[in-house]
Amino acid sequence: MPARLPLLPRLVCMGYEALIVGGVLMAAGLPFVMLTHYEHHPEFRTAYQVYLFLMLGLYFSYFWHRSGQTVPMKTWRFRLMNARGGLPSWPRCLLRYLLAWPGLLSGASLVWALLDREGQFLHDRLLGLQLIRESRAQA
Repeated sequence: MPARLPLLPRLVCMGYEALIVGGVLMAAGLPFVMLTHYEHHPEFRTAYQVYLFLMLGLYFSYFWHRSGQTVPMKTWRFRLMNARGGLPSWPRCLLRYLLAWPGLLSGASLVWALLDREGQFLHDRLLGLQLIRESRAQA
């Protein structure tokens, strides 16, 4: 059985990810604001929020599918893999992004990770994905 994945380094990695996400949202939001003159059209608020949600999903899915790692995950030596040890497919990455939101916002994913024998999040279990921590030699 694989070693239990520690929760504290994952939480720190998520904090680092939040900093990166801030930059991604600013960079993605700028074209929308410039093209729609959003500051003068508050009726675009919902469209703007949906657009940012989709751009964030594209950011995460791209890196998870391309290398199994975002920049913070690479720093903390975490890698997302499918059940065969390969990179997850685009559909799995997109589903992971969508399923992660309710669990993380409610805290259910953190509770699940504490109870899971390998420390995996619920959305990863449901999708047949696994987050691993690479040894220093592998990184």
